[in-house]
Amino acid sequence: MLDGLKIEETLQSVLEPPPPVFPSLLGGASGRRSVCQGCRGVIAERFLLRLNDGLWHERCVRCASCQERLERSCFYREKKLYCRPDYEK
Repeated sequence: MLDGLKIEETLQSVLEPPPPVFPSLLGGASGRRSVCQGCRGVIAERFLLRLNDGLWHERCVRCASCQERLERSCFYREKKLYCRPDYEK
């Protein structure tokens, strides 16, 4: 009878979600929430981008001028992101 109880406890611990790997990045440990520099929304995703001193959703990394997604490189001026052609204008 006790063996069955131990199995249930083990199954319950397996079913519980693990704690976040980096709770401080998600705002869990410190109580603060990471805020996206692009949309000013809370970053709740597992991955985020750190550009200069700001945090960004991956989807918000776009050129401030043409709105194209910046996937390989970006240029930063006056707290805005640009693609190379728009940065050089």
